[in-house]
Amino acid sequence: MKIAHLADIHLGFRQFHRQTPAGINQREADVANAFRAAVDGVIVAAPDAVIIAGDLFHSVRPTNAAIVFAFHQLQRLREALPLAPVVLVAGNHDTPRSAETGSILELYTQLGVDVAAHDARRFHYPTLDLSVLAVPYEALIGSERPELRPDGSATHQVLAFHREIEGVLPLHRSTVQYEAGPVVRQEDIAAEKWDYVALGHYHVQHRVSSNEWYAGALEYVTTNPWGELLDESERGSKGKGWLLVELGPGEATVTRHPVPRARRLLDLDSLDAAGRTSDELSADIDARVQAAPGG
Repeated sequence: MKIAHLADIHLGFRQFHRQTPAGINQREADVANAFRAAVDGVIVAAPDAVIIAGDLFHSVRPTNAAIVFAFHQLQRLREALPLAPVVLVAGNHDTPRSAETGSILELYTQLGVDVAAHDARRFHYPTLDLSVLAVPYEALIGSERPELRPDGSATHQVLAFHREIEGVLPLHRSTVQYEAGPVVRQEDIAAEKWDYVALGHYHVQHRVSSNEWYAGALEYVTTNPWGELLDESERGSKGKGWLLVELGPGEATVTRHPVPRARRLLDLDSLDAAGRTSDELSADIDARVQAAPGG
């Protein structure tokens, strides 16, 4: 049993002011290309199931372009892997604050994607002997949380949710922005009862335990990518990508599949502005940028 585990794609994320020749924000295009590359890799790997553990979109009201792009990529998955179910869990970024708003994720049920947007849902796949409990962000912030326990007779029992596990995020979380809120305790998960726990929310690819993983994001989609790079360095987990999980008797073997970074992040030396005119400073800044690789 092979499962592709992705999370925190954040389609529609925009940053800085550079645009592509087509007039699209360059970072938005980078994020879209990362998802396309991940879908390419998943199709080649041909897993038995695919789980996207939250934050497909960066905003609860994504642009039309982001909605259509996601549709095309999920359609590619469904057409290339018609026997592999795709489970899509809502994260905090694509969960509306009001129930009246509805969830754009429901659109993708038209492709045969199994969506958990508001309430926890348990999906059963008898031909795969697989059961997936998909728990969206909204179901974890209420006063009555669902019981995170396996159910049924399926051989393969998988839990997928989008939230912080207590004690996992770095103490210096100010370096990277994550929405504060209720955490999930390890005893609530009972990981030993599951074959695999597919996590989303933390953007750094991270092993919580042998069968619990954060897939991490596919691109640097925070306002402080330098802090995220520091976090990755301290965790010993460099770069972005998705996970291929092979479930065997009593164990989960996880293989990282990197997604190439679109561009480097550079720290340029500071300038001393004392006694300098704005034109002089602008010229110095421009010279340093031009001298940098890719400047």
